[in-house]
Amino acid sequence: MKKVEDLASATRFLVFALSALYGLAAITGLVVLDFETTEDVILWLLFLVGGAIVMLAGELAAPAGRGRAFLVSVGTAAGGIPLFWTLIVPVAVAAVVAGSIALARRSSAPA
Repeated sequence: MKKVEDLASATRFLVFALSALYGLAAITGLVVLDFETTEDVILWLLFLVGGAIVMLAGELAAPAGRGRAFLVSVGTAAGGIPLFWTLIVPVAVAAVVAGSIALARRSSAPA
């Protein structure tokens, strides 16, 4: 039982940390990066802000289980696309997806 609680709290922390990182990257990218077209700006914001919103919605609003794992995984992956070139974001994305799926499998397993 302790391992499940540890996994849940670690996954929750990573979801909040990645959401904050995606929001910060969206704002910083608008200021620092030189986008060639308006479409590039829209895609940048859509992936990062949209990914953060979907992740947070899954973590905060969805009941534990497959739905939460799906929303968190989709949001995490979407926000990770523009930041794929970093080393830490893909690792954190993999950890959140794996943790979400493991929690969903444990919550749907019969006691």
